[in-house]
Amino acid sequence: MPQNAEKFLDLFNHIEKHLKSKYNNGYYMPFGELVRKASSKEGVIKRFREDLFTYSDLRNVMVHNSRINGKIIANPLDDVVEKIEQIWNQIQHPQKVSKYKKKVHYCFTDDNLAKALRYMREYKVSQIPILENGIITDVLSSNHIADWLATKEIVSATESIISDVLENAERNQNFEIVSGDTSVYDAAEIYKSSYMKQPANWYFDALVITPTGKSDEQMIGIIVLKDIAEYISA
Repeated sequence: MPQNAEKFLDLFNHIEKHLKSKYNNGYYMPFGELVRKASSKEGVIKRFREDLFTYSDLRNVMVHNSRINGKIIANPLDDVVEKIEQIWNQIQHPQKVSKYKKKVHYCFTDDNLAKALRYMREYKVSQIPILENGIITDVLSSNHIADWLATKEIVSATESIISDVLENAERNQNFEIVSGDTSVYDAAEIYKSSYMKQPANWYFDALVITPTGKSDEQMIGIIVLKDIAEYISA
């Protein structure tokens, strides 16, 4: 058997066995159905589902329609084998959002707006998580501030309180908290789904990362749209 064909079929069989085990208790199910079922639950499968459908067709051709004297004559290109190997590696060990781990600069609901503006300027960020009594309650964005300013004639940043800004801004509490163990593919799906929620056509301002996804835990990172855009558009 040509080397690429052998390796391709081996990798494909690993993927199929994994999906059967995880999503159908190890029992047989047509591969396309397995992929559709898995992609509704797992971002990494959804990300590569079209590739997997294509590789399923290729596997069928190789196994059923491309033999002479019982030997496979179709031999996948190197790029195809490399891609399916990459997919299998990502299925087994998907990248986690912990790759976005960083020091998170935050404010409290009773802080003045000047503090948040100073953080935005100093650290070149446009989203600031907001805490109240040790709980992550919101993420203040530059859009919130712009919306709020549009309703004011005279404003003093040192006398304006963050809670007032958020209460009077459009699209507040437009964020999600995820655990550090969340895959980047699942995080991308969360961002995608946020675009379809009301108000429609508006992504989350941020995904805040805590160790287990609870709002009373220490923040270990934050993801904004530009960070994860490559996974959303892929």
